[in-house]
Amino acid sequence: MSPSPAPTPGLTTRPSLAAAAPSTLGHLRRLSATLALALGTVGAQAAQNWDFSSTFTDFRTWTLLGNATASYDVPGNGFKYSALMLTQHHVGGQAGAGFAPAPLALDFNQDFDFRFTFFIPAGEVVRGDGFTFTLTDTPLLGGAGSGLGYDGSSSASVAFAVDTFHFGGEPVSPSLQVLAGGSVTPLAATETGLGDNIRVINYQWFGAVHYTASGLGDSAGTFTGTIDNLDYGSFSVSAEVDFAALGLAGLPVYVGFTGANGLADDGHFITSAVPVPEPQPALLLLAGLGAVGWRMRRRER
Repeated sequence: MSPSPAPTPGLTTRPSLAAAAPSTLGHLRRLSATLALALGTVGAQAAQNWDFSSTFTDFRTWTLLGNATASYDVPGNGFKYSALMLTQHHVGGQAGAGFAPAPLALDFNQDFDFRFTFFIPAGEVVRGDGFTFTLTDTPLLGGAGSGLGYDGSSSASVAFAVDTFHFGGEPVSPSLQVLAGGSVTPLAATETGLGDNIRVINYQWFGAVHYTASGLGDSAGTFTGTIDNLDYGSFSVSAEVDFAALGLAGLPVYVGFTGANGLADDGHFITSAVPVPEPQPALLLLAGLGAVGWRMRRRER
């Protein structure tokens, strides 16, 4: 494998993304899903669907808070990578957040989907604490440790959390949780029973957030977070969320991630990877249509 290029100046060194790359099958699965989405909708944003993994996202353009850093790699293996590092591997007492540079005009009376990929390199001292995918009116960083970088953030927010540290009286980790209002008291939780498999050797997990609107025009509905791994299966958590009551309906919505450790020293990474050059869905569609036309002309002859 070709060595990774030097880290971007000013950014913290992190584990090589080439070593932590998703499997070829995983890439094909995500790229196929992206193409299917492009073929089935007029446009990703028009249908309220966003994919931060296989539709390339350069996290260096995001608003970074606390200990968060971002990087970009083209290691010569046929892919380009960007990573958002929320907490540094083997360094405790950190909290970091990254938010997309521009807010979205989300319609909470319509369904929406977000997709991302992540990995959690295991700490050497204590394993934890976790990270969140967050929708908020204001990009803010909350507390470290069990605060997951979310606790104490905006009250007009909702989050899907992957909690990897267990305190007494809490859901047994690793657990999936729905959080709201800047609080880490979950609206709902699912105990996955994964243990250290959340920190798998090939690092690769797919994450997704799906919202199903109530259909009543009340900016409320079912908010579901899911993680999926090709080896360990799929796990989900759902809760009913009232975005009007949270004060988020009708506001510009910032999308981002928060993460933290404390005494623990896990790293928390959100990644984006695509082939070089990145195939454009529109070009793939045109190529496919051209092939169909060629076959039809041969059949006519």
